[in-house]
Amino acid sequence: MKVEVKHSQHVSSNHHPWVSATLILTGLGVIALAVFWIRKCRSSTVQKHEYSALKTDGGSTETCKYEVQIRNGAFMTCKQYLANNERYELKTQLGDIGTRPDKHWFIVQDNTLTAERLLSLVPLPSDCPLNPSQQTRETLLELFRGLQHPYIHPVLDIEFWEAGAALVSPLNPSGSLRDVIYGANFSHDCQEKYADRGAGLALRTVQCLGRQILEALLFLQNRQFPPIYHLHTGNVIIQNGVARLAGLENLLFGLTPKPPVAPDTLAFGYILFEMSAGYPLATPPSPAHLELELERAPQVADALSLIFHKSRPATLEDLVRCDLFRGVELRELRGASILQFSTPQEVLELLDQVRNPVPPSPMRRKDVVIIVEDRRLEDILEEDNEDSDTSSGDSGR
Repeated sequence: MKVEVKHSQHVSSNHHPWVSATLILTGLGVIALAVFWIRKCRSSTVQKHEYSALKTDGGSTETCKYEVQIRNGAFMTCKQYLANNERYELKTQLGDIGTRPDKHWFIVQDNTLTAERLLSLVPLPSDCPLNPSQQTRETLLELFRGLQHPYIHPVLDIEFWEAGAALVSPLNPSGSLRDVIYGANFSHDCQEKYADRGAGLALRTVQCLGRQILEALLFLQNRQFPPIYHLHTGNVIIQNGVARLAGLENLLFGLTPKPPVAPDTLAFGYILFEMSAGYPLATPPSPAHLELELERAPQVADALSLIFHKSRPATLEDLVRCDLFRGVELRELRGASILQFSTPQEVLELLDQVRNPVPPSPMRRKDVVIIVEDRRLEDILEEDNEDSDTSSGDSGR
């Protein structure tokens, strides 16, 4: 530094004014550029906060408080119910890993099998076709035992709590098919991991996973399972690279399906498109849409045309025989021991009850809770009256 400064002192007097002017202009330019960027950053920050406020309807603080209260309430409910449970031990609560807003997820330890499990807690709607009871629980477990299949995600246990139904299933770090499409961690919140567009899967992967989903649907159809309106990429679990259909309990409990609401074949079409294009559809695609998005996968486009653009939509059997899925090898079915037995009568009656639900009677679920709460209130009032009488007697003494 000293050398440079000392060298600048020997500059001739003829050039000194030009050097000074150049330095001054350079400094002013740097200052102007800095002011410009500061103002731009402030402007973009304000716009970002305004957008977030609009997105939360101006009540972000209250919304967050409400969501925290719901999460804490679900956590305390799970903790209380598992406090005296010798088999399951609560380890942690997960965030909103799925799109259903009233559903909560927990990781529990199965002490019997020394394995981590996923426990999901979902409230039952007022028009649930099933009456939550010990008998219903046993029938549901019998139903799920009969649905053992390489491409069906198992339900290992189920309990009816006052807060809803708690289901225990295997914990799979790979997550759902949607997690795979978006390259997301299964434990992250859905608003975060599905914010950007995903990546379409390789054609071979689409063929294998698609054929496995079709086999699962055909299996359920043969077992007289009602039509599934909850079929989407979030309800397909990926375990060791194999697709396993999940979320069957949603239909049994009468939960509202996620749009677009569609039966088996059409819903499979939406899954097939999302696997190939990397994003979901809200409505059936037009031929031009398929040609544009699936130009490099004409076999997928042809299969989707069979589903969406024919006067008679393709059946599951038609799709299995189409060019896209016909030659797919199903290695998991080779050594699989798929149970072949007649469905128990109580399971058939339960499935029939789901197909043809009846309005709840005055003494079922929701009304029973109200009656119980009224009795508790009466007990409280009676206790208060007794306390007041006692206090009056004491004051008279």
